[in-house]
Amino acid sequence: MKAIFLKHYKEYISNILPCLGYGLLCGSVTGVLIFFYKLAAKKLVSFSEEIYSHAVHSPLLIAVVFAVLILFACIMAVMQKKIPEMKGGGIPRCEGILRGVLSFRRVKTLVGTAVGSLISFFCGLPLGSEGPAVIIGTSIGGICSGPKGNKSAWSRYVMTGGAAAGFGVATGAPLSAMLFALEEIHKRFTPMLVLTVSTSVLSATYINELLCSLYGISPALITAFDFPDFELKNVMYLLVFGVIIAFSVGVFDASLGYFGKFTKNIRKNMPDTVKLIVVFVLTGVLGLFFRDGVYSGHDIIENILSYGESLPLLFALLAVRMIMMILVTDSGATGGIFIPTLAIGALVGAIGGRFLVFAGMPTELFPSVVILGMCAFMGGTLRAPLTATVIFIEITCKFTNFFYVSLVIFIVNCITNIFNQTPFYDRVLESLEESQNEGRTPRITSFKMRVSQGAFVVGKTVRDVMWRLHLLLSALQERITALRIWIMTARKSCSRGILLFSGQKCLMKLK
Repeated sequence: MKAIFLKHYKEYISNILPCLGYGLLCGSVTGVLIFFYKLAAKKLVSFSEEIYSHAVHSPLLIAVVFAVLILFACIMAVMQKKIPEMKGGGIPRCEGILRGVLSFRRVKTLVGTAVGSLISFFCGLPLGSEGPAVIIGTSIGGICSGPKGNKSAWSRYVMTGGAAAGFGVATGAPLSAMLFALEEIHKRFTPMLVLTVSTSVLSATYINELLCSLYGISPALITAFDFPDFELKNVMYLLVFGVIIAFSVGVFDASLGYFGKFTKNIRKNMPDTVKLIVVFVLTGVLGLFFRDGVYSGHDIIENILSYGESLPLLFALLAVRMIMMILVTDSGATGGIFIPTLAIGALVGAIGGRFLVFAGMPTELFPSVVILGMCAFMGGTLRAPLTATVIFIEITCKFTNFFYVSLVIFIVNCITNIFNQTPFYDRVLESLEESQNEGRTPRITSFKMRVSQGAFVVGKTVRDVMWRLHLLLSALQERITALRIWIMTARKSCSRGILLFSGQKCLMKLK
C-alpha cells in the first residue's frame, strides 16, 4: 500500500512541478518582452500620428508618405515570404499552432511577428498589439520548453501559457486571458492546462504591474471612466440591446463569408504584394483625411464613452472599420484583430445605446452599455461567452452587473448560433490552414503506439494529453489482468501496453 502511495505521489509531483516551473519561466519572460513591445508600439503610433498631421498640409509630404507606405508594404511582403508564420492575425495562427494544425518556427516567428507588427503600427494599419503579443508569447513558450522545441511533450502546454500571458499583458485582463486560452484556443478545461496557464499569466501580470509602476503607465485597457450599475427596471432595454448586438454579429459574420466567396478567384490571381500595397495605400488615405478609420481603435473606444460622437459619424466609422477589417484580414498584414474587433463592437454598442437613450433609457448608463456591447459583440464573433463576461467585469471593475451582462451575452450567443455562421477566428484559421496545406493530398491513417516505462502519458488522463487535432484514442489494450485501468486514464506503463489511434487528413479523425 505504501509503495502504491509513493508511486502515485511521484507521478503527481512529476506532473505538477513542470507546470509550475515552465509556467513561471515563460510568464516572467513574456511579461518583460510584451511590456517593452507595447511601449515601442505606443511610441511608433504617436510618431505616426504626428507625421500624418504634418503631411496633410503639404502635397510633397503626402507623396513622400505614400512612397514610404508602398516601400513598407513591399518589405512586409518580402518578410512574409521568408517567414510565412508572421502572416495574418496572431490569435488565429496561435490557435492553429497550439491545436497542432499549423507549422511553427519559434525564433523566426518571434522576430518576424514583432518587426512586422511594428511596421503595421507605424503605418497606421487598423491592427492591434494583442495578436502579436499572443504569438510572441507562444514563441517564448516554445523557446522556454527546451532545446527540443515543438517536439517536446511539454511544449504545447508551455506555449499555451505563453499565449495567455501575452494576451493578459496586452489587454490588462489576466482572468480573461486564462479563460481565453481554455475556452477559445483549446475549447476545453483540463487540470494540467489550467495550472500551466494560470501560473504563466499570474507571473506575467506581476512583472507587467511592476514595470508599469516603474514607468508610470496604467496596465488597464480602458481607464478613467465611471461605469454606472444596471437595475432591474433596465432589463427590457438590455433584452432589446442583446437582439441588436446579435443581429450585428450575424451581419459581420455574413459579410466576411460573402466577401470571401465573392473575391475568391480574384484573390487567387492577385499577388500578396499587391494586396498589401492596396491596404497600405488605403490606410494612408484614411490616416490623412479620416484618422479615426485607422490604428487599432483603442482611442475610438475611449472617445465613444464620452457620448461625444454624432450618430451619422458612428455609422460612418462602423462602415469604414468593417471594410478595413475585411481588407486587412484578407491581405495577411501582420497584426492583431482582437482590439479592432472590440472597436467595432463598441461602435455597434454606441449606436444601439443611442437608440435606447431615445427610447427612454437613462443617459448615464450609456458608457456601461457601450462596454457591454463591445464585450457581447466580441463574445458573439468568437463564440466565447465566458471570456466576454469576465472581460466586461475586469474592464469596469464591477461585479454588480454580472447578471445583466450574462443575460445580454446569453441572448447574443443563442441568436448567433441560430445563424449557423463560422466564427471569425475559425474562418481566419481555416484560410491559414488551407494556405499551408495547399497541394497536399488528404489521407486516412491508422496506427498503434506502444507506451513504454517513463513515457509522458503515464499517470495522465487522456484529456490532459494534447493529442494532435482530430487525433483521438480509440482503444487501450493491456494484457496484464492485475493492472488497474481507470476509465479514460492510463495509470501504469507496461511494455505490452498499446494505444490505438486512427486519423484523417494527417490531422486525424476516428474511423
